[in-house]
Amino acid sequence: MKFTCSKEELDRQLQHVSRIVTIRQSLPILSNLLLETDGAFIRISGTDMELAVTTRVAAEVEQEGVFTVPAKIFQDFVHQNPDGELTFKLEGVELVCSSAKVQARIGGIDPEEYPELPKVPEEQRLAIPSEAFIDALKKVVIAAATDAARPVLTGVFMRAENDLLTIAATDSFRLAERVISSVPTPTAQELLIPARTVQELIRITAQLPEGTDIEILLGENQIVFRLGGIELYSRLLTGKFPQYRSLIPPAFVAEADVATSEFIQSLRLATIFSQSGVANVLLELDAEGVFTVSSYGSQKGSAKHTLYAVLKEGSEPIRAAFNTRFLLDAVGATGTDFVKLKFSGTTSPFILTTDDPQYFQLVMPIRLDS
Repeated sequence: MKFTCSKEELDRQLQHVSRIVTIRQSLPILSNLLLETDGAFIRISGTDMELAVTTRVAAEVEQEGVFTVPAKIFQDFVHQNPDGELTFKLEGVELVCSSAKVQARIGGIDPEEYPELPKVPEEQRLAIPSEAFIDALKKVVIAAATDAARPVLTGVFMRAENDLLTIAATDSFRLAERVISSVPTPTAQELLIPARTVQELIRITAQLPEGTDIEILLGENQIVFRLGGIELYSRLLTGKFPQYRSLIPPAFVAEADVATSEFIQSLRLATIFSQSGVANVLLELDAEGVFTVSSYGSQKGSAKHTLYAVLKEGSEPIRAAFNTRFLLDAVGATGTDFVKLKFSGTTSPFILTTDDPQYFQLVMPIRLDS
């Protein structure tokens, strides 16, 4: 193996791959990156057996080959190297790295020990503009559970059917759903994507040019995202996602529109008086459209913020208490100037929407003290 490539491009692509690799692996080979020549490119792969990323760097390949190198050492060396062009040559079990001012040797491991990337059929695929897809994921992933006690809730549910892509997540206390229209779907399919995979996909796309399309390959137990020359592989979660549509209230006793920024500010004020790291908030709406947000249940003090709300005709006075962080996550994810608050009762599901009819969030209230 011998190749020469741009330090800047190699450094940029390593940022996409190296996050997947950790030095705290029980198998030493999983702390390494796999380097393979691929025509006029070098293919770089990293995996932790649950998630894998591959990318390519344009290179002048003089000799074909494959090798693995420690991810952290290799990335740090490339990042700190002051030269603009780097040459790498495999000698025995070492990758010799040379440039105008720097010489180095990096010991590696036989690439035959490296796990093979999963094979996903090309037939089951979706092509979707990244902007719409990533926006939907950002709006939904906040509701996924972080507690692995119920693994199925730690994923993001995706259903492709009838040219609609439905994306949802819930931790049983809150729920978010976004539907994307006009997505050609080859066959009806449901799957559960780990929230970690979703977050990694969001991070990668943030570093790519706008307008990059995403191609999704759907397998029985695997999913692959292709975007901008990068491939993100992930295992899918197994289990049945809850039939959450039955939780949506058929009617509401009160509805109001409030300014997003003002609502967020009031929620942050309430967290100042959080008790033992748990912040609850009381929302109150009267018949005149006066909307107040108060800290609730704290022994450290209290704050009350009055906001202007546009009340829907026929709304009844209502008061309900919530986990403040859940509301902050929900309101912050909307990305709109105004949000619609829909109350179905003091202890019944609360719905937050925007002008987008294909998006909603649900938050369960907490029980009020008598």
